[in-house]
Amino acid sequence: MLVRYLCIWHVDCLVIVEMLNGIYQNASSMDGLESWNNAIAQNLAQSSNPGYKKATLSFEGKANGMIGYQGSFEKTLFRETIAASGKDGIDFSAGGVHSTSIPTDFALESDGFFELKTPGGQLVYTRDGQFKINGDGELVSKQGYHVMSDARTVIQMTPKGGSLVGKSDGSLSQDGRPLAILGVRNVDDKSILLRSHGGFVIDPSLAIDAESVEPDRIMVRHAALEESNVTSTKEMVDLIHVSRAFQLNQQVIRGRDDLIGKAIQSLGGRV
Repeated sequence: MLVRYLCIWHVDCLVIVEMLNGIYQNASSMDGLESWNNAIAQNLAQSSNPGYKKATLSFEGKANGMIGYQGSFEKTLFRETIAASGKDGIDFSAGGVHSTSIPTDFALESDGFFELKTPGGQLVYTRDGQFKINGDGELVSKQGYHVMSDARTVIQMTPKGGSLVGKSDGSLSQDGRPLAILGVRNVDDKSILLRSHGGFVIDPSLAIDAESVEPDRIMVRHAALEESNVTSTKEMVDLIHVSRAFQLNQQVIRGRDDLIGKAIQSLGGRV
């Protein structure tokens, strides 16, 4: 009789441990789904911005400790919990290019980034070529950052010098007079790029500088802009899937919580 009682007690404890482990897994999944939801929201909000690169999220399972109880007969019942860990990423694939007929707009149809410089001296890399001319006649980004030449100098326009003309190699001129060549730079490992200042900066913990792209590898389209690489309809579909998955995990947690309650009541009735 005692052995039968202990076996039943052991089974109830096993049910509780398994249900608790399941709740941990579902809660971890919900954390990951929330991160995915945030990435989708960011993509949708930025989808109309020229040169924007889609935020991505990848998941992997990681050990997250043990859960269990010290059982009878000198046996221990434990289960390892696995947490879903989300890793942020960026999709650097090119977006479509469309003409704007605006002489200060530029689109890169090759690999690399336009180089900008903030008032504080921070170098910023962007695919958004929606530039303008400031009050000092300098070519700047829409944030007001200086657009760098290939020599990392400010690009100075000629007052009343006529329309800006750009060639596919990035060279700029006014009324046939050469001004500068747009600075186009790149990094081999794009995972070192961090979103900042409306574009990307190189991880400040690394002593790495962006390299100039060879002239024969540059393809700049004048009076045009690169679109974001976000497909809004796909993001909306993903948003629906995330919402449904989140709700499903909530339902499973409630079901497992009910089972734990019943198992605890069963144990209490035998004490």
